[in-house]
Amino acid sequence: ATARYGETFYAFLPRVVIGELRSSWRIECDRLRRKGLSMMHHEIPVYCLASLTIAFALAALTGPMAFPFFIVQSIVAIILFQSVNYVEHYGLERAEVSPNQFEVVQPKHSWDAPTRITNHI
Repeated sequence: ATARYGETFYAFLPRVVIGELRSSWRIECDRLRRKGLSMMHHEIPVYCLASLTIAFALAALTGPMAFPFFIVQSIVAIILFQSVNYVEHYGLERAEVSPNQFEVVQPKHSWDAPTRITNHI
């Protein structure tokens, strides 16, 4: 997701996290529909359950403080990832040429520095 011009990180973070969850749910539902599969094959709840299982397993193996530590480190990881996303995409927009149709991605739509030195770093 792109951080809108003038949007603070604190406004960006909840918008993007909720938006990405909704988008991933919709994409998975579309995938199931195309394949003719029921919601029993939906993978997102499985991944959430896997994360909780890992958190509880860590708590069982290392003590009860592991569970809140796992949750906090997960939140920190999300915030760090989205802060990079915010900085890398701040204010980048493509013009809408027709409804739901945007101009082709060009170098001006990116903060990339595709030079030999940055590719080796």
